[in-house]
Amino acid sequence: MQKHTPYDTGKVKIGLTYTPPPPPTTPEADWIQGVLLGDRQGLSELTLVTIQSIGLIAFIIIGIFLIGGNTNA
Repeated sequence: MQKHTPYDTGKVKIGLTYTPPPPPTTPEADWIQGVLLGDRQGLSELTLVTIQSIGLIAFIIIGIFLIGGNTNA
């Protein structure tokens, strides 16, 4: 990378503190950063609640079948 010297007008040095912008990030770098920061990419809150609800219903149904399923005494 080439270092640019500032343009000197005699009183003011133009571009003395200029730093070039960083290179653009790749999708992989964005994904890694999101994972490290705890971002749940791809799963919305509604999707998570739906999955949890289905799991709870399945757990209850399996429990009823294991107990015997006959609640009439």
